[in-house]
Formats: sequence, structure tokens, C-alpha cells
Amino acid sequence: MITSRPRHLPLPRILLLLLATLFLLAGCRGDSQVSGYSATEGRELRWTAPLTREDGSSLKPGEIAEFRIYYRLRHQENFKVIRIESPATTSLSLAKMAPGAYEFAITTVDIEGLESRRSSPVTIDLI
Repeated sequence: MITSRPRHLPLPRILLLLLATLFLLAGCRGDSQVSGYSATEGRELRWTAPLTREDGSSLKPGEIAEFRIYYRLRHQENFKVIRIESPATTSLSLAKMAPGAYEFAITTVDIEGLESRRSSPVTIDLI
């Protein structure tokens, strides 16, 4: 019997929520509170690499190939992708992005090329 591999790298729902929550560090002008998290002039997104898959098995750092950050201006339909090819990198500077109202989501890709579902979207106003 041949079994096919899942198309996505499954992650627990709670992990996705945690990932999306930790992903919410975004910069604004000056220090302010964004949904209970500190946002500073740095204009930076931060996230935490997942440690488990949806089935509960471990996902070791060496099994992560990259992260993909999907983003768009909220009035646009299509997302653009920023590939973070170093699994040790868990932040992205937004300093060079044009001002606007953005939506961001992140995925994890394992060394076999399986991509997780996108995290819950996070909206950020860069002004």
C-alpha cells in the first residue's frame, strides 16, 4: 500500500495562534502598544519557530528549511512572498517598506519542501 505525503506541514492550531501572536511585533512611530505587545521605531516583525507538528511529533530546528512571509497591502488581492532562507532568522525589518496598511502571515517549510498552512493574518499600519 502506497501512502501519499500530506501537502502541508501540519502544525497544531494552538501553535499557529502562538506563532501569529508572536509575529505581531511591528514597528510604529515611537513606543506604543499594539494588541498588548510593544511596538517600537524599529519596524520589525518577530516570530518563533514551531517545535511540533500537528500530529504531536517534534519538529527539530534542523528540519526547518525556511520561513515564508506572505504580505500585501490590505486593498490588494494578491500576496507577495519574502523567503527567509535561514531557519535561525526569526525577525524581519520593515524599515524599507513603503507606508501603508499591510497584512502579514507566515509559513514554515521543512527540508522536504512541505509548507505549513499560513498563520492567522496580522494587520499592521506602517506610517
